[in-house]
Amino acid sequence: MDMHKFNIGIIGGGIGGVAAAVALHRAGIEATVYERATEFREVGAGMMLWPNATRVLKELGLLERVAASSGPNQHFLVRSSAGKILMDIALGRFEVPALCTRRSDLLDALLSALPPERIRLGHDFESFEQRKTDVRVNFSGSVSGGGVSAEHDFVIGADGIRSRVRSQLLGVHEPIYRGYTVWRGLARLMGAVPSGSNSETWGRGKRFGILNTGGDRFTWYATANTDAGHIDSPEGRQGELLRMFAGWHEPVERLIGATDEGSILKNGAYDLAPLKRWGHGRIMLLGDAAHPCTPNLGLGGCMALEDALVLAKSFCKEASPESALRRYESLRRGRTRHVQQRSLLMGQIGQWENRVVAGGRQMVTSMLPPEIFEHNLRRVYSYAT
Repeated sequence: MDMHKFNIGIIGGGIGGVAAAVALHRAGIEATVYERATEFREVGAGMMLWPNATRVLKELGLLERVAASSGPNQHFLVRSSAGKILMDIALGRFEVPALCTRRSDLLDALLSALPPERIRLGHDFESFEQRKTDVRVNFSGSVSGGGVSAEHDFVIGADGIRSRVRSQLLGVHEPIYRGYTVWRGLARLMGAVPSGSNSETWGRGKRFGILNTGGDRFTWYATANTDAGHIDSPEGRQGELLRMFAGWHEPVERLIGATDEGSILKNGAYDLAPLKRWGHGRIMLLGDAAHPCTPNLGLGGCMALEDALVLAKSFCKEASPESALRRYESLRRGRTRHVQQRSLLMGQIGQWENRVVAGGRQMVTSMLPPEIFEHNLRRVYSYAT
């Protein structure tokens, strides 16, 4: 099969799915994204774009656009709830910057690189039928008002941690709850943190992160140990968070107070154990559908961007599309497994609640040379496709 004479259907219009379509489009391969929402409303306040992700954006020709609406990320501060800096981690010198951006700005940039006809909104994936020469994909709730189907030579499932494509392809894999809830918000606040510095503050069973996403816009995240299915307090999310983080260093309470109550997002911290395989035949998984991880390294979206570029390059390097899918999976499995495991460990350490254990963590963190962490981070963020 001529590598440029086949078409790919991508299920899921998040960052991973759209990035894959962009990378394939740039490689001359036709790809169509199917998204169940009737308009793009990227969920999530903000995200880190480490050098491993900004390298991808540079190759896609989008780095300058994304950087223009993002904040710099040159130092990462680990702090105590009283504000003491336990560690100042320099992110080192890379040929591309580390950034903090709003997810909606990144998605807009990716969409700008695709022809409009390559996006199909209002298509809610129901099932697929894998045949000898193609895949028939069935949708419900489409903008046409009824069920529709489409035929593609190959299909990529990029439909998130609760992927329906994965469930039909590999069986049901229930996400694993890791014991804490994550809240996210976006606020405008003058000088919340020094320019170029972002931070995470550790308390007992709680954390609070502050990211400069450009100008006076700051995205923040808060974590707390809770039961699965945590129910909002009668005082509302903002009120509950103000109570939970009362007395923490500036500007934690001011950031929470400056955030619109209705815009505060809340999700449990979930991931999956590494899957034994990601695909079969003409169908392959990508992003959180294949390797969801807890948010502790800020690498979820970055890994999806890596997937997208590796997938496109695999199609360009292999003699057949089937071989390209196998190559992509083999190149990505070890990398993503490592990130999943490291992220899980960092979350477990960050959520320690015992007073003695948390106090020991604070003392050890303040004594360790930051160069140790800088070296380990460089190993993670130096990855290039």
